[in-house]
Amino acid sequence: MKKLILFVSAIASVAYAQKAPRIQTFQELVKAPKVTTKAPADEKILGVTLWSDDFSTPSNWTLDNSGQSGIDFGWNINNNNDGWWAASGIASTSGGNCAELVNGDPTASPATQALNVVYTLTTAQPIDIAALGGNNQVSLQFQQYGARFNDLQEMQISTNGTTWVTVGNNQDKPVLSSAGGSAYANPDTKIINLATFLTATPSPIWIRFSWTTAFPASATNPNVWVTYGWYIDDVKIVTNPTNDLSVTSTFWGSVGLPYYQIPDEQVTEIGFAADVFNGGVNTQTNVKLNINANNGAWTGSSAPVSINSLDTAAIELTTFYTPPATPGNISISRTLTADSTDDIPTNNTMSNIEFAVTDFIYARDNGTPSGSTSNGTDGFESGNLFDVFQDETLKAINVRLPGGANGATVGTEIFVKLYSVDATSGDFVFESESAPLVLAANNLNVNLVMELEPYVDVFAGTTYLAVVGAYSAGLRVSNAGKSEPQTTFFLDMADNTWYYSTNTPMVRMNFDPILSVTEQTELSQAVVLPNPTAANASLRFDLKNTSDVSVVVTDLTGKVMQTATLAQMTAGAQEVTLASEQWAAGIYTVNITSNGSTLTKKFVKR
Repeated sequence: MKKLILFVSAIASVAYAQKAPRIQTFQELVKAPKVTTKAPADEKILGVTLWSDDFSTPSNWTLDNSGQSGIDFGWNINNNNDGWWAASGIASTSGGNCAELVNGDPTASPATQALNVVYTLTTAQPIDIAALGGNNQVSLQFQQYGARFNDLQEMQISTNGTTWVTVGNNQDKPVLSSAGGSAYANPDTKIINLATFLTATPSPIWIRFSWTTAFPASATNPNVWVTYGWYIDDVKIVTNPTNDLSVTSTFWGSVGLPYYQIPDEQVTEIGFAADVFNGGVNTQTNVKLNINANNGAWTGSSAPVSINSLDTAAIELTTFYTPPATPGNISISRTLTADSTDDIPTNNTMSNIEFAVTDFIYARDNGTPSGSTSNGTDGFESGNLFDVFQDETLKAINVRLPGGANGATVGTEIFVKLYSVDATSGDFVFESESAPLVLAANNLNVNLVMELEPYVDVFAGTTYLAVVGAYSAGLRVSNAGKSEPQTTFFLDMADNTWYYSTNTPMVRMNFDPILSVTEQTELSQAVVLPNPTAANASLRFDLKNTSDVSVVVTDLTGKVMQTATLAQMTAGAQEVTLASEQWAAGIYTVNITSNGSTLTKKFVKR
């Protein structure tokens, strides 16, 4: 069931120079907090509070601000808001003092964030859990507020005050940028089970909150030292509950990928799984993952398992759900059951899955636009992997581009492309692309259909990458939902590197059989292969009638790199070699003309 995700992860390191989320830039900062859902009333873990601190006595904590001074750098403890971003700070239960992390002001001119720093906030004295009547069955609980950008926010413990173990972080929070994401709930209650890090009779521990960059390999880049700020309050050590199963991750999909729209010709088995952690004191028995499709039209359950205290079980249905191959909406509910009544049921609830079987559309995005992807002043491509389960002809790729002040720029020239994934090397192999489209206002905030030239016969058992792209600034692609790592990709043309993204762009396959390529008087089905190329390339096209053909290749400055006048070419498929091997790396335009009809193609020389 999870085969494809593991397969892609394996090939990615071979085929591409880098596979990591892209570093956010200053231009993507959100200058004021986005509205977030108000946090529910403090949902305390069931158990006894053994120790707590609300920062009313600042001397209970040791601050190490990496040699920086002033209220604008590192940790400080007071009842003021000192950072550049959040106007009112944390709305914690206790109020009054809190701890706040700041690292300059990236919006100032010049920006003032410090580089190469690690800021830590540590309990001044160790906490003797055993003396307080506890054992290893305890959790660290605290309230926090802030947002994540390129920073790393970690929680650590130590039994000697010198050697530190990271027990948690905020990497599960989405990055807040102009492309989407959100601030943390205010306040956000975080609970970290410490039982797996402690002995049965634990030694006294120090607690530390640590802040630094999440991109240490790019430490000279000021972007990686930007933070919106991080607030901490109401820190506690509490005993663990008796019965507490929590769902730490879930999976659903076909051969590794979830699809929110599935063409009836591509319907196949869908599997379900979850990782479940027993954070309670008691062993949990008869634990099952249960699936219900369309109010009982299909039901299934995993084999029952027992999960010991502090263990995690990977629970997976061995029977698969195959939806009807007729257009319609599908709703899936998921529940976790066990013999015991769970003390904290809210951490094992799973949201419903909603998807549709369609006539022609194949979509990885969930259909609800939220944020967008851009690349500053540089060109890029962005798109999703798709598995094909039945041979079919792909005629178009659908995209959605946002409008408005932060949308795609009218006048930008865009294209769509299709790549296949080489099962041996992992390379993305160019298959086809659309004619260039210069964006007009009516192309934004709509389902934009872009036909491939030529059409592509896609084959069962093959994975494809469908992308939208532009060679220059101005493209912005709507996102809708999240992707598993290394199943959605982003080509940064500035460094010619494929990155993975966890935001899902609205880029879809369209198998509509009635689509037809715009009629050309003399020319059609033009394509440059390979694209990109490091050597010579081949220009292929179809000629309707025997005629003279002119081919002109220019670079971005308009300089003519190659011309060819081909007298009385015969009707049918034609091929012309482009002598690009000796040209500089860059983007080139090919104009093919015959009897007044012109086709334009672009390709990249590496």
